[in-house]
Amino acid sequence: MKTAYRFGAAAAALSAVLALGIESAPPAAAVGAPEDVAAWERTGRPDRLMVLRPRSVSLLSGGTLVRRLYPGTPSVSLGWLAANAGREWISHESGTPSTVRVRTAILLAPDTILRIDDQTKKVLLDAGRDARSGTWISGSRASLDVDSTTLASVTPDGSSPAPADAPGRPYVSMGAGGRMDFRNATVSGLGRVGDTTTADQSGVTWARDSTGSATGSTFEGNYTGLRLAGSKDVTLKNVTASGATEDGIVLKGDRGTRATGLAADSNGRTGIALGGTDGRTLAGLTTRDNDGAGIKATLQRGLTLNSPNSHFDQGGGIDLTSCRECVVRKATVESSSRAAVRVSGGDSTVSVEDAELTGHNGSEPGILLGEGIKGATVSGGTVGGFDRGIGITGSGVRIEDTALTGNRTGITIGGDAERVALRDVQVDGGETGVLASATTRRITLSDVRVTEASRKGLASSSPGLRVTGGELSGGTTAVDLGAPARLEDVAIGSTHRGMHLAQKVRASGKSLDVLAERQGVVADAGSRLDLTDSRVRAPVALDGEGEVKRHGKTEITLPPFPWLGFAALVALALAVVLQTLHHVRHRGTPRPKVAGHVENTA
Repeated sequence: MKTAYRFGAAAAALSAVLALGIESAPPAAAVGAPEDVAAWERTGRPDRLMVLRPRSVSLLSGGTLVRRLYPGTPSVSLGWLAANAGREWISHESGTPSTVRVRTAILLAPDTILRIDDQTKKVLLDAGRDARSGTWISGSRASLDVDSTTLASVTPDGSSPAPADAPGRPYVSMGAGGRMDFRNATVSGLGRVGDTTTADQSGVTWARDSTGSATGSTFEGNYTGLRLAGSKDVTLKNVTASGATEDGIVLKGDRGTRATGLAADSNGRTGIALGGTDGRTLAGLTTRDNDGAGIKATLQRGLTLNSPNSHFDQGGGIDLTSCRECVVRKATVESSSRAAVRVSGGDSTVSVEDAELTGHNGSEPGILLGEGIKGATVSGGTVGGFDRGIGITGSGVRIEDTALTGNRTGITIGGDAERVALRDVQVDGGETGVLASATTRRITLSDVRVTEASRKGLASSSPGLRVTGGELSGGTTAVDLGAPARLEDVAIGSTHRGMHLAQKVRASGKSLDVLAERQGVVADAGSRLDLTDSRVRAPVALDGEGEVKRHGKTEITLPPFPWLGFAALVALALAVVLQTLHHVRHRGTPRPKVAGHVENTA
């Protein structure tokens, strides 16, 4: 009877131990089990590895299985592991039970779930002295759920976060078929750098064919803030990436991503980097103070950016490279150095609609449409405060209904640009309104208005320039032609010199109205201007050694006499004369005196 009682007590004790999920002593057959060794080999032979399987947890040290835990369920919390694994693996920090220290790499096997919830307020992941001694959390066809907690790297001596160049800095990634979710979480100081590191070790990565979400979360000080690399159907909402060594947010080769409210600030390279995915639509992106471009898209087709915001990103605001059929709508960009919007790369076709672009400290340009692009359209919006409002060196460009204010040069057309059309464009202030170089071809201006340019309204050396409608003015010269051009229905005024033709230039003008303060048309030697049904008014209407041929009802006259100004001068002179006569007539008149009996009480 006693023997039976002792046997029952021992069985009860063993059951209690197993209920806690701890095996009293690992059987010899389990040491070096093939599936555990294979996992250790596959993951780079970490010093410590914890493998979560659907109903067991294997603890391997140096590739040898030293222990197994039995949680009894595929879903395990980090708090349970901290309570049962042992201090050398995962444990609660002394005196702060809501903080957990992780000293092992964690591999999530298929069909397992690791939960890190608000019972664990902070998770410190050890950064080893080398890659093998560092920690990480990774898996495929498994799930990682992080809710209302902070994940941060920590050095062996307890400093957090670990330095960016620490070779064993932790990382988190999810592979094919897996799911990873972050809700109201903060992830700090993750991601490795080195020749042997891979993209999924850069911080937090949703790898190929993984899915999940990040909502209301912050990723700060990682090597790369967060990365989608071939993922599918990931939701990103109200996510911030800041202080990364490299890019803040990377979306590359991902499919079905739903992203709103993404922010990237103070990252070492691009704020938000996009690539490898067609038909992508993103709304409400915000970037600030990144060392590279705020938003950079490469090799995209059908990208649409709705209402992106960029503020003082050092590499420029929005950079589109080899972006075909891409649209940028209602962008707001403040730039202090590089282009607010840059389009470059072969076959690029981009539309920029209703942008509000502001430059500071002579930054340049507002919009740069580079060589090799297939076509671009800029419509609506304002561009102001840049060295060049819009710089064009690519072909197939249209600028429509756009206002440029306070740029040193409103629009420059250079390089080998061809087929450039400006229509209904307003350029105010600055030194030069529109500048076209000699290497450009087939440039047309329709209803372009240039006002208050301090030097030149239109300066062109582009052969075959055509200008129809609009108004051109400049403080020194309204229209300066260095190559053949044709102008029709254009008003030229508010300038010292209306038109200037360089040597041997031939141009024609129809229905022009030229009004200048000094010289109407100046034609240098060998040049010729044919005027039809036009009017030139200036103190010196025609000047120079070239020819000006008049056709139709062309009029060459003095400028209109300023009758109002003359009347004002006459009135002023008459007032002076009358006042002088008044003083002369009353020179001998004694000044009035106050009677002696009147008391001065002032």
